[in-house]
Amino acid sequence: MEGLRRRGVVPNNAGAVERLLQSQRSMHEDLTDDLVKMASVLKKNTLDFGVLMEKDKKVVEEAAEQLEKSAARVGKHGLRLEKYRKRAWGTTGLTWLAVLIVVSVFFTLVLFIKVAPKRY
Repeated sequence: MEGLRRRGVVPNNAGAVERLLQSQRSMHEDLTDDLVKMASVLKKNTLDFGVLMEKDKKVVEEAAEQLEKSAARVGKHGLRLEKYRKRAWGTTGLTWLAVLIVVSVFFTLVLFIKVAPKRY
């Protein structure tokens, strides 16, 4: 029990009691001052956090608006691209049809030249 703090032990003389009370009052005042400082810092940080939250809220709202505008533009351009694809497919189909006709005429002429008798 030698190393433990002994609480509740009251010194015998009045001077020691007064020094003990003065020390405890001083410690109590220091702790009170520290609590007041911490409370003011906490209040300031809370207010600053509220301001930052408002700024972040505005940024998020602006980003949401931009996203909606962008989505609308993408949808509009998607419709335009779909129309273009349909028109382009019609042109591509005609091109393939023309190539098919030219190839078939070529093979028909080659076959005709091979089958027809030579006249000279």
